[in-house]
Amino acid sequence: MKNLNCLIVCLLISIVLGCIHPKINPPELPKYFEVEANKMESKIDSSFHLLIGPFTGNNPRAVLYPKPEGIPDSLSNIKKYLLPVDYVQAVFQAYKAGLINKNDCLNFLRKDVNDTVLCSADKVKTFVIIVTGISKKGHKYYLFDSNNNYDLSDEPLFIMTEKIPLNQPHKVLFEKFVNGKIQPDSTWIAFYGYKKTDVLLMRFCERVMTSFDFDSVQYNLVAYPTYGTGIKYADDVIDDIVFEISDSIHDKKQVFGYNQYAHLSDLYYQVSCSDDGRIITFNLDTNALEKGSTQINMPAIPFKAVTLKGDTVMFPKDFKGKYILLDFWSTSCPPCINDIRNCYRDLYKKYNGDKFEILGIADDPKNKVERFVSQNMIKWPMIPAPNSPIQESYRITGYPALYLIDPDGIIISKGQELRKEKIYDVIEKYLSQK
Repeated sequence: MKNLNCLIVCLLISIVLGCIHPKINPPELPKYFEVEANKMESKIDSSFHLLIGPFTGNNPRAVLYPKPEGIPDSLSNIKKYLLPVDYVQAVFQAYKAGLINKNDCLNFLRKDVNDTVLCSADKVKTFVIIVTGISKKGHKYYLFDSNNNYDLSDEPLFIMTEKIPLNQPHKVLFEKFVNGKIQPDSTWIAFYGYKKTDVLLMRFCERVMTSFDFDSVQYNLVAYPTYGTGIKYADDVIDDIVFEISDSIHDKKQVFGYNQYAHLSDLYYQVSCSDDGRIITFNLDTNALEKGSTQINMPAIPFKAVTLKGDTVMFPKDFKGKYILLDFWSTSCPPCINDIRNCYRDLYKKYNGDKFEILGIADDPKNKVERFVSQNMIKWPMIPAPNSPIQESYRITGYPALYLIDPDGIIISKGQELRKEKIYDVIEKYLSQK
């Protein structure tokens, strides 16, 4: 009987243990990861920000540029347009070839001189070449060096127009120096004539795309240079590069700049990439919300400053519960002054109170700001901050720079949609919700 009881007890213990599952910890999400992206042609839009004039031999930088061959004899009034994809490489290789001296090299590069450590002393064919000319019948044509051989005898002719042509963008090849090697690459260009002048309006038309899985969610990422003025993706000027991330769960895209944040699962990753955009890098930042950012749906970057009246401001903490229009401006900026006089004063009269405030950050000394505030009867707090760390932290490169922050300190709108009369609709949209 005793043996039977022991057997029953052992059996019960086995059953209980068999029903207990060991706790499995979820896999730890990475602190750092990379994804590869593919370069693709992007569609042409109306934003052509690059104006290029014809090359002239008396240009002091003439020795940097190649001399294209094979220009058709059937064309007259020839104009050449030579655009370096990598200007630093173009200058450095000319210096190494003895075409310019050290002083010229330093003068041409200025603040970019340190980038020469990434350049090759050998010749890299880094130029995009376009040529225009007039036919015997008086029509204007263009041709371009698609295969990067600096010889146009193997290129077709196209009619030059003064509007965005339907047959563009064109694919062009070029060389680059990467990881100690000269490598072939390609991009796409679009251009057209500007108001019957010899100037061309041009843009690069490319983007990189990739998909990746993170915490069982699929994400799609697109990155592109904002204005199409170049094809360098690794740029600390936030607004020059745009990242867009969409996923299989949320409706809205995440849109942000270089070294800003992607929100993946419940984590924030700082996103950067290689110069050509083909390697996208994600670095986990557990302090992202405390640091803030200048992107939509992120907390505004905090700062401490003193107003014209001598009050110390802790932004955005001191404005919690209000919508704040943060206005970076300068007395030397006519559009800034126009917006202040014709929009913000009326806006402030209409909405100022418990729900709304304006905070101006002026890139001017105190006496200039005081004079402007007095002459224009400005009532909202103004901070004189010439060459201030505040502008540096917000990476201000031009004025006006505008941000609308919600009562919780989150950026909900910025940039052009807050300019001029458009700001009334934006403010009304949010204040009417309360």
